[in-house]
Amino acid sequence: MTPETRRNRVTGRDVAAVAGVTTATVSKVLNGSTEVSDATRQRVMDAIRRLGYRPNSVARGLRGRRTHTIGLITDDLEGVFTTTMMRGVEEVASAQQVGVFLCNSYGQEAKERDHLQMLLDKQVDGVILLSGYRVRERGAPAASLQGIPSVYLFQYTHQAPVPCVVPDDVMGARIATEHLADQGRHHIGFINGPPHYEATHDRLDGYQAALRGAGLPVRPELVRTARTWHQDEGYRQVADLLDSGHRLDALLCASDNLALGALDAFRTHGLESPGDIALVGFDDRPFARYQRPPLTSIVLPLYDMGKMAAHFLLDAIAGQPQHNEIHRVPCTLAVRESSARTRERH
Repeated sequence: MTPETRRNRVTGRDVAAVAGVTTATVSKVLNGSTEVSDATRQRVMDAIRRLGYRPNSVARGLRGRRTHTIGLITDDLEGVFTTTMMRGVEEVASAQQVGVFLCNSYGQEAKERDHLQMLLDKQVDGVILLSGYRVRERGAPAASLQGIPSVYLFQYTHQAPVPCVVPDDVMGARIATEHLADQGRHHIGFINGPPHYEATHDRLDGYQAALRGAGLPVRPELVRTARTWHQDEGYRQVADLLDSGHRLDALLCASDNLALGALDAFRTHGLESPGDIALVGFDDRPFARYQRPPLTSIVLPLYDMGKMAAHFLLDAIAGQPQHNEIHRVPCTLAVRESSARTRERH
């Protein structure tokens, strides 16, 4: 750095002068302190953006024994859900001037151990452990975290007192089934996912609870368990259900891919959705809205889950009380044409 660059570099003192606060207040804002009012925090952040201030992270770390960085380790192999959750984490972290190191273990314990050691060598302030493809229980991290805070995202543990953030799959299936019942559908089938997924059991519980709540019978003959989440498996299961001769006027699928297979099976059997059978998927993948008809689907709260996990971690780093329990984030329903009410049904 040249002497001229040093002279022109914006300092915390410059930010304080523009925002009309003390340098101590600027420091509190940068450190995520809750002692600063929202209005003052906004003035400081506006001044930082206007001046292009970049805090000296090394000096901040030496003074506060923090590096203002966190690690995020995913085991995701495909990135279907990971990207949205990471966006939520990054938005919260960047708003507090915290950097995020992203690592992928690809589901391998040895890789997770190596990543954790690297993150600890970089003296990150905390770690988020992210399961990118399914909710599941898992054990302790592959290496000791040496006392730094951690949060589990899209997975949970009973082996350590840490916050765990997962979607409320029971609620998701319940509101989907309630929606179909509210549309006047009385013969509601369910194509569920593979049995070795926890979400499969949760979504079945939600489906059955909604039927009981609507005064409709729980009919096992209208339920099929798929071997995979793939479209071709959805087609096979729905074709088998239609060929069974049981009356069916609505169908919930435990994934949008299964729902695509259902649409193919409807067409093969000369049926239309929603006219003959109303259809709801699960996950609200980007392709759902572009189907013919556009697919009603349960929205996984991935972005909000990422934000919640980041808030929990940064609060713990700041010394605030931790919420050491499993937090189930509500799902929502994106209503589209595939589940529309078309006529009165009896």
